[in-house]
Formats: sequence, C-alpha cells, structure tokens
Amino acid sequence: MIYIEYGLDFDNNKYGFGRSVEIENSDGSEYRTKDKIKLKNKSYYIRIWILKTVIIISSSDIRLTHKNRYNFKVIFGICGERK
Repeated sequence: MIYIEYGLDFDNNKYGFGRSVEIENSDGSEYRTKDKIKLKNKSYYIRIWILKTVIIISSSDIRLTHKNRYNFKVIFGICGERK
C-alpha cells in the first residue's frame, strides 16, 4: 500500500507543511520517499494526531487510536496501489 500525505507534519517535513510518501511492503517493512507516484484504487482520509491520540476519518470509517509517543499532525492523505 502507498500513502501520500499533505499537511502539517513535523515528523516528516522539516518546516512542518509539506508532502510525504510512505510505501508499505508486503513483508511489513516500510520506507519514505519524495518520488512522485501515481495511484490506482484510491481512498482518502484525514488524520489528526494530538498528543497520544490519533483520529482517522476515512472514506470508509472513523477510527480512534492511541500511540506511545507525543506528536501533533493534521494531514490529508490518499492511499492506494501503484499504477
């Protein structure tokens, strides 16, 4: 699965706002790249991470999760498979 994210994210963007591409492999490993990738079978989501709480609002559901570390992110994401 490939995730392309835009928004406020200090983990992956030096100045806060930007674009990030994360590629998850079938073996569970993942890596980030700045390459431009075209996607098929797209779905969209908004992720809001405040302290240890993450709210994910997607085209299919709404989820609330908790992380072990503190962060602040507000991003719009597109996920799908490589064309």
